[in-house]
Amino acid sequence: MTPQRAYPRFALEVDAEIRAPDRVLPARTNNVSRGGLCFLAAEPLVVGTAVDLTLALVFDADTHSEPLALRARIVWCTRMTDRRYQIGAAFVQTTGEQRAYVNLFIDFLARGQGS
Repeated sequence: MTPQRAYPRFALEVDAEIRAPDRVLPARTNNVSRGGLCFLAAEPLVVGTAVDLTLALVFDADTHSEPLALRARIVWCTRMTDRRYQIGAAFVQTTGEQRAYVNLFIDFLARGQGS
């Protein structure tokens, strides 16, 4: 039996930058929720690693957010191909302002998907 997720996931592809203690990785998000996100990267990250995520949210073709910086912890990492890894990260230490912004964006996505 698969455990119930705390938050629904929404498919979302945006460019992201992952700052790990020993490197900076360009990445592409796969999905996002109020509690974290999944992204694709060219290199693996160790489960438990604390990272800083930076992503720009896209509301429509002409409206992009300022880059949003979030702190996260890597919760899983799976090799997809020889050159890509799918990585799950949970948001940690978010400020009230960051949570409000993520919630605003998730609400926008939920309305777009008929939720």
